Amino acid sequence: MNRLKKMVTGAVAGALAAAMTLTSFAANITYTYNPGGVTNYIKTDSYKGYENYPCWIWYQGYCYYYDQNGNYLTNTTTPDGYTVDELGRWTVNGNPIHNGAGNYKMHTEDYNGKSDDEIWSLMKEKLIPVYQDAIVEKDYDGLDADGKQIHIDAYSYGYGNDIIWHYKTMDTYGGYGETVLTHNDQKHNTYVTVAIGNEWSDLEQIFNDAISKASYANSVDIKEKTIKAAVGDKIGTELFNYIKQHADKRKTGGGYISTSHDEHGYPVMVWTDDPIGDGIMAETMDLSNWKNKTTDYGKRFSVDYNSTDGLLINIYNN
Repeated sequence: MNRLKKMVTGAVAGALAAAMTLTSFAANITYTYNPGGVTNYIKTDSYKGYENYPCWIWYQGYCYYYDQNGNYLTNTTTPDGYTVDELGRWTVNGNPIHNGAGNYKMHTEDYNGKSDDEIWSLMKEKLIPVYQDAIVEKDYDGLDADGKQIHIDAYSYGYGNDIIWHYKTMDTYGGYGETVLTHNDQKHNTYVTVAIGNEWSDLEQIFNDAISKASYANSVDIKEKTIKAAVGDKIGTELFNYIKQHADKRKTGGGYISTSHDEHGYPVMVWTDDPIGDGIMAETMDLSNWKNKTTDYGKRFSVDYNSTDGLLINIYNN
């Protein structure tokens, strides 16, 4: 909740500051890895506070209290003394508290008058704290599907001279994150290429554990800020809203969701006939109106999709 502190004043600010201690967990850098001096991988414990229920989780701008059974409370006072309305949203003096999601400003006017290298440096500077404070799942120590004991590291973000990325889990070093920005991208011959992964808040519905719900819910904020930092606040708002309109839709025809975990920690999946979350699903989006657009700072960009890279924002040197 600390990101909200600047948004509120007076009595609301006081209530918000108190609640910050319950739902905000700053990243604690516990390990760095520097392969060949190219990229720094930085692991954090930003999952803490979401290992188990009960907990508060922000979802598309509003904060919800999940009880020990993983159900969010409605129209009541929570055990820690806060009020939630009939929809489950945290309220102060009867007003739902919104964290600004959908209207975040990355202050890309800072790019005006800057060189290409300076813009890239500012872009990274704006996104590093966003990625550092992101909610990611914790390391996994347990058995794989074949019963073999494994350890999988969870990294919240990493960056180098020409790359910055957010979130990956892996048992070997290398690869890319869920969201990746590359500068002077030779593969795509671009000034900056942004790869936007499929994760979206609707996927939290599939899982019943706190960290998965918190991580997927947080993914939308991360992508909104990434898009706006990359192409500018104004055109970025238009692009984010277009993606959101599509991504918020759920797959009809049913699917599998997790209702519990087995003795090894694996989710137990059961079928539901209800619509379920399916992520962004960029392969089904019509991107024809997002070709040869202009960033707020004057560079040409296009939004593309391919099965290898996923959803891409390609920003060119003009």
